[in-house]
Amino acid sequence: MNLAQIRAAIPALANSIYLNTGTFGPMPTVVADEIRRVYGEIERQGTFSPGIFWQMELEGFEAVRQQVAGLLHADPAEIALTRNVTDGINIVLHGLDWQPGDQVILTDQEHPSGTVPWLALAQRAGVELRWLELVDDADEIVARFQRLLTPRTRLAQLSHVSCLTGLRLPIERLCGLARQAGVLTLVDGAHAEGQFSVDAPALGCDFYAACGHKWLLGPQGIGMLYVRREQVERLRPLWLGWDVGQTLDRAGRSYQLQATAARFEQSTRPWPLYLAFGKAIEFVQGVGLEAIEARVQGLRRGFVERLTAMPGVTVLSPRDPALGTGLVTVRVAGWSYEALQQRLWHQRRIITNVIREYDALRFSLAFFTGEDELATALEAIASLTDAPEGSPPRGKR
Repeated sequence: MNLAQIRAAIPALANSIYLNTGTFGPMPTVVADEIRRVYGEIERQGTFSPGIFWQMELEGFEAVRQQVAGLLHADPAEIALTRNVTDGINIVLHGLDWQPGDQVILTDQEHPSGTVPWLALAQRAGVELRWLELVDDADEIVARFQRLLTPRTRLAQLSHVSCLTGLRLPIERLCGLARQAGVLTLVDGAHAEGQFSVDAPALGCDFYAACGHKWLLGPQGIGMLYVRREQVERLRPLWLGWDVGQTLDRAGRSYQLQATAARFEQSTRPWPLYLAFGKAIEFVQGVGLEAIEARVQGLRRGFVERLTAMPGVTVLSPRDPALGTGLVTVRVAGWSYEALQQRLWHQRRIITNVIREYDALRFSLAFFTGEDELATALEAIASLTDAPEGSPPRGKR
């Protein structure tokens, strides 16, 4: 891995210590160039000119579907290109018929996008939500999940990686238990895609929702949904509009949906962003997901060890490398998350994200993160452990 070459290809890294890929990944120049190129062609030729139409809606969009299928080790017919993970979750939630008393299992560390829609469904349809409380022990997670399964369980939504602590769940084991019980599984892969290789069919899940704007370094507004082949017909599209592959019989007042997961896409989309997403996938795959995972694990090991040794610092993320990822959540005694985030930014230009539930800060360690950057972050945190919130800043501004 040529770190200098990779970092040179991501200009934002020259302007800060970027430790917030878990929220939005910094965009490589090749991705931004593709957005500019395609919108430039639209400006010059017109949106619906034959060359642009073919490049964007037919050839380009479908080529990206192929890329996403390769990323997930799935069939292109099982891939819907969406806007984000929220889209994928809602497509599944609203695509199933629910009865009062049906049960859904959620973890207690789901993103709001993976919690609020289910809370609304419970209020509207009388669905019962059961909560899987996560711990830093894969066997215990599996045991707790098994105890939650009942004959009334219809679906389990599980984050592949917790957005709060970076905990990597034993998804394959959980999906296996669910399948044995006849329970559908929806996996939120927002923090998995781009951190390590994901084989959605091998995981055994029925649905896998992910996005392009985090660890895959793509533009905002681009996502993906894997729908296992046998579930495509079962899942009823709630939002419908026009689509290239959909047939409308005006005289007969009828329509026919596509036979693939593309049936969950509809109407006008930001085509240039999808083509740029294809460039982002190429960029990440050019580095190699195995190499990315290995590098991040190496960075994480030293970072967590140093943090754990600091007085007043509590690491809320798993210590076990098998359960840990590039997300590291930290609480510093005497400092609120807002004050800590602001101090790190103003003092060292370190970009992080807050975890309000834990009054903590979340650091995202990515494959392009430099050891010197983490050393700076560690130095900054250490300087605060004996300085109460509100004290004058120390060190370089």
